[in-house]
Amino acid sequence: MQSESYSITDIEQFASRFYGGRPLLLTPYAYNTTFTTLTQSTSQTNTVNITANADFILLGFHHRAVVDTTAIQTASSKNCPYVRMLVTDSGTNEQFTNSAIDLENYSTNANIINLLEYPRIISGRSTLTIQVTNYATAAAGTLSVLDIVLAGVLVRAYTK
Repeated sequence: MQSESYSITDIEQFASRFYGGRPLLLTPYAYNTTFTTLTQSTSQTNTVNITANADFILLGFHHRAVVDTTAIQTASSKNCPYVRMLVTDSGTNEQFTNSAIDLENYSTNANIINLLEYPRIISGRSTLTIQVTNYATAAAGTLSVLDIVLAGVLVRAYTK
């Protein structure tokens, strides 16, 4: 399924395998979390609450970082933040990776497309814990803002 994006058919087929042939409503959706003033050698943790009335199929992450020392960014001049990210699902207490992964290897930033190798189903009412760590040198600057978006679809299953 890996390409520049998942097709609607890919997503529908993936979802239908897990819901026993029940009618599904799939709605494009994104969750956002923002980290501010992420200085060198520090970590921050935010949580994302998944809606109670739907599961969420995560297709990928997107991010944008604003470094205090950078000029105005364009699509071709976006910086690559020295940040590692670890995501943990409270519903399963499972980490998405065995350790924190460099954000640029795991998330889409402008022209770099990084889809998850395989979509991930996250149960409704779950909380995702997202921890980021700035491993930059002092010369690289503090991240004044780091936005991370979890892109995917909400899944609502109905009875036949």
